Amino acid sequence: MRNFVFVSMLALAAAVAVPVAFLSGEKPAPAADHLDPPARTNPNNDSTPDFPADIADLYVTHDDQMVTMIVTFGGPAATSLPAMYDADLLFTISVSNQAPRTTTDIPIVFQFGRETGVADGPWGVRVRGVPGVEGDIVGSVERIIEKDGVRVFAGLTDDPFFFDSQGLTETRQTGTLSFRNNRDFFGAQNITAFAIQIPRDRLENGTNELDFWTFSDRRGGQI
Repeated sequence: MRNFVFVSMLALAAAVAVPVAFLSGEKPAPAADHLDPPARTNPNNDSTPDFPADIADLYVTHDDQMVTMIVTFGGPAATSLPAMYDADLLFTISVSNQAPRTTTDIPIVFQFGRETGVADGPWGVRVRGVPGVEGDIVGSVERIIEKDGVRVFAGLTDDPFFFDSQGLTETRQTGTLSFRNNRDFFGAQNITAFAIQIPRDRLENGTNELDFWTFSDRRGGQI
């Protein structure tokens, strides 16, 4: 089963997270979330959940010059836990800039790995398929990597997603909306993330809509 998150955008709106649109307002977007697919990533369904492959959210923001794509995964996690790097996983951000909007025109692939020749060496990240970049973008995690006008970051971060899970439980139990804006289940937890900032003219195709989705693949089987 493929774990994915999807957003759709047009050309010039304010920067927001899922769902998002560029010119003509918000549109509904199908999306996975934390602990999806449950059969592989939710500990309530699987005694050995695949946390590193579990995509949480895809965020896409922009200004007049740049588009920023952020994928969070492997969480939420307690602040005492390390980042969820796994060399056997491939993460892909797919970008479609023309009809039929369901096929990938620009695949940007992230992979983590350890320094070779060093036992338990430091982690690094490799990004391939970035438009306008010669070769791959390679560097250490937990710092900003820059190449050919593109910036990349991968590392442990505070989970930016906001949700009152207690309010959801109370709403379901009572039938009365019980959400509060000062109660955030994710507020004191971490998550692993990677981000890429790229000039928007490398993604755009005239005034066509841009669609973004992300998924994780495990070597030897797809999640």
